[in-house]
Amino acid sequence: MEATLKHHIIDVEMCGPVSCYVQGDLEKQREGVVFLTVHDLGCTYLNWYNFVRDQAMEDIRKRAIFIHVAIPGQEPGASDLATELKFPKMKDLGLNLVSILDNMRVPRVVGLGNGAGANIITRFGMCHPSRVHGIVTINNTALVSPGRVVERLTERIKNIKTEDANKLSKKNVEKFAEAYKKRTDILPDLNKRINFDVLLVNGNNTDLYEETLDIYSKIKPGLASIIKIDDVTDPLREASAKVADPLILFVQGLGWMPNAKRKVSRELERKVSMEETSDRPQLTRRISMEQYDTPNIRKYSQEH
Repeated sequence: MEATLKHHIIDVEMCGPVSCYVQGDLEKQREGVVFLTVHDLGCTYLNWYNFVRDQAMEDIRKRAIFIHVAIPGQEPGASDLATELKFPKMKDLGLNLVSILDNMRVPRVVGLGNGAGANIITRFGMCHPSRVHGIVTINNTALVSPGRVVERLTERIKNIKTEDANKLSKKNVEKFAEAYKKRTDILPDLNKRINFDVLLVNGNNTDLYEETLDIYSKIKPGLASIIKIDDVTDPLREASAKVADPLILFVQGLGWMPNAKRKVSRELERKVSMEETSDRPQLTRRISMEQYDTPNIRKYSQEH
């Protein structure tokens, strides 16, 4: 484990001991921007950790801390969970992950979830709206479609294709998958229980976009934005910059990190800096750069 990560084990009600990995200085930045991440089925917390380390996340990484949740038994190199152990339900994880915030004395977070983790972080926000500034989810689903879910998860367990594949216990992944298949439907409650900003990100190469649209349509108008990223299945791994840029805009829309620059802005800034060594006027390019830095998440999204 890198020195920048601090490992905590927190007893979470109805879920047992849960490992969390803190990326950043919690003591210095507890009152600032704190992200709480939950990983997908077939992944570990390293999926989010590696995303945060990406160059596209440089500006946001300097200004925030990240608490990466490891779903029980999904830690890298974890031993097989006991056969008789009852794996936590998705609703229990969503409800009780607040214990992590309480233990670390963190008042509010921006929630980040991918796949099954997106469902969990959505539940967390619905149960504790006063503890989130907003949430960002990737490939989120709310409906319970047993046939499709079983087929999709069975195939995924057989053919895990992530950087975590050689670190995971297949038995533990199957327990997670079984709990995910049995999750309750949250779609009917989205309208009345979400009163915070939500950014929904979806990979175009999945069959989940219609389900993400269902979530989008049920949230109160003005609170949700949706982005579809072309030619990818898992945007977190395959298109980091295309996730990082709207994430920065989303956080800026919440009133945080006004000076954080997106990748397109940083590249343009470098280009301007290089061209300033010539004798050509630069006024037009400077205006363009400032326009790029204006937070406007709606330029990436579909409107209600």
